[in-house]
Amino acid sequence: MQPNGGLKTRNTLNRMVLAMVEHGDGCTADDLKRKNFTPEEIRVLGPKAADLATARANPA
Repeated sequence: MQPNGGLKTRNTLNRMVLAMVEHGDGCTADDLKRKNFTPEEIRVLGPKAADLATARANPA
């Protein structure tokens, strides 16, 4: 997986952000696993996805 680029990585990141926003507060790694994200995807993309999900859920 390419953590800093690549179309597949961007698509996965966007899907993860959407899953986090849909789940709401308290989304955990287990919640993401149930949405078919791999542990590696969660480890690599999770922190960035959480930041983006927070920004998307709380528009200024």
